Amino acid sequence: MTDAEKRAQARQSRMILRKTHLGQPEVDLSPVFGAEAVSLVQRLTRMSYSLAGQPLPVGKRAEMPCRFVRRRAP
Repeated sequence: MTDAEKRAQARQSRMILRKTHLGQPEVDLSPVFGAEAVSLVQRLTRMSYSLAGQPLPVGKRAEMPCRFVRRRAP
């Protein structure tokens, strides 16, 4: 048995694959505005950090790595 075959056999002994069928994806094309959009971003951010096992960033608004630019009147 060659070295490559030994490595392949070792990989096969560790792999477990399961074939499943995913359900129909939800299609929600309705836009979100204002306070609902901010609330959605907040929930998704908290969920993302939680799933990643990371603490939420803590800091002052002035120290945020972004800036807010007001729209100009058309």
